[in-house]
Amino acid sequence: MVSEGSEYNKIYNAICSAIANLKEEGIDIITKFEKDSGFIGIYTSDTSILKRAKNGLNEILELSYSTAEHHPYWNLIYNTSEIAKTTLDSWNENFSLDQIQEMLWRNDEIKNTLNKLEK
Repeated sequence: MVSEGSEYNKIYNAICSAIANLKEEGIDIITKFEKDSGFIGIYTSDTSILKRAKNGLNEILELSYSTAEHHPYWNLIYNTSEIAKTTLDSWNENFSLDQIQEMLWRNDEIKNTLNKLEK
C-alpha cells in the first residue's frame, strides 16, 4: 500500500483494500495505477487488451474533441486518434474502401499540419 497523505494515496489504499476483499471471494481483477497522472484503472480479468486500448483511446478522443481548433496541435491529435479509432474498431476485420479513403484524407491533414508547424 502507498503511504497516507495525498488524495490519490487515500483512494489507492481504499481500492487496494476492496480488491483484496474481491480476490478473497475469487474475483480476479486487473488494475493499473499511475500515480504521476492520477489514473487508476480497474478491469475485469476477461477484459482484453484490445478493449483496454479502446478505453484509453477514448480519453485521447475526448481531448481531441474538447481542444479548440486554434491550438497548433489540435489537428494532429484529432486526426491521429480518429485513425487509431478506425483501426481498433476494425481490428479483426478488413478495412472498407471508405475507411481507407478517410484515413488517407486524415493522413493528408496530418501532413499539412506538420508542414505548417515546420515553417
